Amino acid sequence: MKTRQLLLFLFVIALAAPRCRKHNCKKEIIEKVYVANEMSGTVTIFDADDLEVLKTVDLDDKDEMFMPHNVQVAPDQRSVWISAPNMHHGEGDDRVVVLKGKRDRDAHRISIGTEQHPAHVLVDDASTYAYITATEPGQVIMMDAQKYKVIKRIDIGSGSEPHGMRYMNGKLYVACMGSQSIAVVEPESGTVTHIPVGGIAVQTAVIPGLNTVFVSVYDLKEVVRYNVSTGDTTRIPLPAGSEGPIQMYPSPDGQRIYVCDQGIVNGNPSSNKLYVINTSTNTVTNTVTVGNGAHGVVTNSDGTRIFVTNLKDNSVSVVDAQSLTVIGTVPVGEKPNGISVMKCNCY
Repeated sequence: MKTRQLLLFLFVIALAAPRCRKHNCKKEIIEKVYVANEMSGTVTIFDADDLEVLKTVDLDDKDEMFMPHNVQVAPDQRSVWISAPNMHHGEGDDRVVVLKGKRDRDAHRISIGTEQHPAHVLVDDASTYAYITATEPGQVIMMDAQKYKVIKRIDIGSGSEPHGMRYMNGKLYVACMGSQSIAVVEPESGTVTHIPVGGIAVQTAVIPGLNTVFVSVYDLKEVVRYNVSTGDTTRIPLPAGSEGPIQMYPSPDGQRIYVCDQGIVNGNPSSNKLYVINTSTNTVTNTVTVGNGAHGVVTNSDGTRIFVTNLKDNSVSVVDAQSLTVIGTVPVGEKPNGISVMKCNCY
């Protein structure tokens, strides 16, 4: 290499290196974990591999304070959606906040009105529409995910209290705490069908390959499996000592469902258990001890790591999926709830 070419090469590297250090750029492709911290009004973002915190996004805006409850990465990996109830309930608009770009800039804040109590948010497989459960009016809000505006509201039922939901094969499967059911929603027609589960339904998990929906039933300390093809339901009891399941998430191969046993609600003690359900046998095969108040759960893209938010410990437990042991803990904000993972290009 000629001297001039060598100097030019070194000059380019010198320019690039500080920029990478500034933006925590260690590799070409990374996975980032997003955590909604309800009481601190922030979203923590950390590297899924080395567990280094990359950024904390403050959602408070001027005189308004928000309580981010749920966070979901869009399937196209280009945006992150956050449900953000107004801390001053009934006095200010609730919002949906969208982060965009490699630097996770606070790009859009969409008002959905007062006294909505937005719970969970998700984006359909094509990243065309976003859906938000509005707990108080008993609705699912449908939003254009490209134009960032509300298209329509789908009534789930008075007192239904829709909460967690997942999308599968063109339909929404919504856990309804009040009506104690899975609401099957067809977004285009607005048709809603309720599948009774006999207890407080909190969150759903779907496995498209099995055409199956799972729902956590808090007060009964069970997970109910619903076969979409046949309409059959199977009840999966959690181990003795369970304090009440909240969020669930399937392994990428569909062979497991990870269930957070939170407790706390309705006077129950907090729990520090993550249960592993085998989807072939419909039984709990393993119990992992994580942090206190285990709430939200997600895996990385290849399923080798499981991330669990701990409400009481203000942390995320990192679990190795093979050994089912905790291999790390990440301090985050106060009362971490929802959690999601993005696979993205480096900064």
